[in-house]
Amino acid sequence: MTGAGAPVAALCAVATGLRLRGAGGRLSATLVPGGIDQLGGRSEVIVGRIGGPPGRRLEIESVQTYGRRLAIKFRGIDDPNAAEALVGLDLLLPEDGLAALPEGSFYVHELVGMRARTRDGRDLGTVRRVDDTGAAAPLLVVAPRPDAPEAEELLVPAAQSICVAIDRDTRTITVDPPEGLLENA
Repeated sequence: MTGAGAPVAALCAVATGLRLRGAGGRLSATLVPGGIDQLGGRSEVIVGRIGGPPGRRLEIESVQTYGRRLAIKFRGIDDPNAAEALVGLDLLLPEDGLAALPEGSFYVHELVGMRARTRDGRDLGTVRRVDDTGAAAPLLVVAPRPDAPEAEELLVPAAQSICVAIDRDTRTITVDPPEGLLENA
């Protein structure tokens, strides 16, 4: 029950970049990096942007997943003209309603904002975003520390062999960088 003063669950993107997919109002989108299909068994989703104006809650008529892509049809969106208004938006769900991940797995939205540090405690900066390059592991884009404004963003592969520990409580990622990764840091 949601009433006045009730906390509103934070939203996170589960698929991004809605695009037209043929006739009949069908759309396609890309699952977030490292994401899993969160839409199976759901009857509705919020279409919008994180940090943007309030999204639009739409009823799912059908959804199919093909690897990292999905095709979706919303009830009442029956032609390309109606679907055009949704192009470029994302599929959002409340964080507290996401499917549980296996032990040691993390959602992208959990990693953004975490501090990246080396094993010896050297502060590398804050994870600004996670980029999916199609490689085996997505890249953590680490913004430089405020006291090092001349430094460039670091691109750290989110592989278990490099990101050796992720701590939700302290919001830190411990990095064991391979030779050359931190040359410009």
